[in-house]
Amino acid sequence: MSDSNRISRRNFLACGGAVVASTLALACGKSQQPEQAADSAAKEMATAGGAAPGIAADAPYAGFRVGIQSYCFRNFKQPQELYDMIHSLGLAHIELWPDGHLPVETPQAELEARVQAFRDQGISIDACGVVEFQNDEANARRIFEYAKTLGVIAISAGPTHEALPLMAKLTQEYGLPIAIHNHGPQDKQFGTSELIRQHLVPLPASVGLCVDTGHFQRVGEDPLAAIEEFADRIHGIHLKDMVPGADGRWEDAIVGRGKLDLPALVKLLKKIGFAGYFSLEYESDPQNPLPAMRECLDELKKACAQLA
Repeated sequence: MSDSNRISRRNFLACGGAVVASTLALACGKSQQPEQAADSAAKEMATAGGAAPGIAADAPYAGFRVGIQSYCFRNFKQPQELYDMIHSLGLAHIELWPDGHLPVETPQAELEARVQAFRDQGISIDACGVVEFQNDEANARRIFEYAKTLGVIAISAGPTHEALPLMAKLTQEYGLPIAIHNHGPQDKQFGTSELIRQHLVPLPASVGLCVDTGHFQRVGEDPLAAIEEFADRIHGIHLKDMVPGADGRWEDAIVGRGKLDLPALVKLLKKIGFAGYFSLEYESDPQNPLPAMRECLDELKKACAQLA
């Protein structure tokens, strides 16, 4: 595909930023015309290495849009539980796990009401997923319409190889990128850099990546090397630090206390101008996830403080 048909990561994030800017304005009781919101978001995205400033919850994280993948709260299904947990962590962003917290099949009126409820709580829905895509245009459009209603920056995705041409078409049509999630050794679609190189590099950057740092560790790869190589198409990060346990099975560590070089990670993300969703995904302790998550966020704050 020619360069003229490519849509840059920054252009897509500016589109997503416009949605988020409108969301935050609504949460604060302000209104903007769409043109004004888009212009404001574009200006914000152009500063601070691509991160939108002005959100107090983002300040300890060097302006990165740090949130939570709601799968971490898979044992807590009520909306108020999600709001309270996000607030207790001092965050303002969430990546929704549709299967557990807001299904794609939700009727439109109810979906809009749920999205507004997040806005009223001062929480932006930055992403949704991981959503699987088959080579089925009608179903794919239904997912894109759902994501459009949520106002996400990108869709965390798991498409088949056969669906990639459809993904290229719809991401450009909707102005909404997908962020394909690498899922470790069992992922024969996009689990390694070689698979990503083979299947994604020929496509527009709108068919991009959600880099799961822990799953790259599981396949024996340095996640920072993947971020640097595919910098032009990274729309999201799943922040994990995984180590093999005594029985050889991989398990979560507090981020930065395992093998992940957290200061180097945030420095690299700032260098490439990353402005996508940045979801902590500590999946252990599902019955009581908050204590470990607080430790993870404390380590992330320390790493981000070194950027100053």
